[in-house]
Amino acid sequence: MTKKATRMVFHGVTRQICQRWRIPLTDINSGYCYDWARLATQHCPAAQLFYVRRLIPHAFIYFTGQWFDAQRPAGVRQWQQLPLFKPYRAVLHPKDLIHWQPGDRFWRNH
Repeated sequence: MTKKATRMVFHGVTRQICQRWRIPLTDINSGYCYDWARLATQHCPAAQLFYVRRLIPHAFIYFTGQWFDAQRPAGVRQWQQLPLFKPYRAVLHPKDLIHWQPGDRFWRNH
């Protein structure tokens, strides 16, 4: 999948979440990030869902060598570069990154 196609898919996922929950894009990463990440993995089955629960819980995906969330549909090279993590980059470490697996009870479907 090209970068442009990836960006279009993730913009579409963002629109779906905004319409479904009737929220602005800026609210996705404030309680709907897991919904966004799950829907993104449905559209891109090769994507992997990860999350951090330390300091500020956030779910996001890893796909084609980059990290994505609703605010970064074009991706970033390091997960700590996602906008929600920028203020915490100095205190977030690789051990904080958790690969979501079926049965994981931290994130629950609505």
